[in-house]
Amino acid sequence: MVVIVALVFVSFALATVPPKDFKYRISTEGIMVEDRFFLWKELYDFYFKKVDGVETVHVRTQAYLPGELILTLGSVEKNEVKKALIPYLSFREYVKPTFMEKSGDWLSKNFPLENK
Repeated sequence: MVVIVALVFVSFALATVPPKDFKYRISTEGIMVEDRFFLWKELYDFYFKKVDGVETVHVRTQAYLPGELILTLGSVEKNEVKKALIPYLSFREYVKPTFMEKSGDWLSKNFPLENK
């Protein structure tokens, strides 16, 4: 019973609290996210994905943690970001979804948090 209440609380908290806007910067030496800098040699490849109607670029890291940087594009053009990253990282047109991504998509489709 406690586990169910905890899961309901976490899903409610995640659904009602808006995410913080982070500042990203792509330079010739790497990618800066807020105060953390990732050198190009620490990064693996990148791909684009639409998440909840928002276009994002996913940059996979060599290290297990964080594993992936997810940067929202906002008003920046997708081709502009692609042009900036191509000289340093490999571009993937398609990345096979993991078991966790498939499970999350199935859960959000069958048990939506918002009323439509």
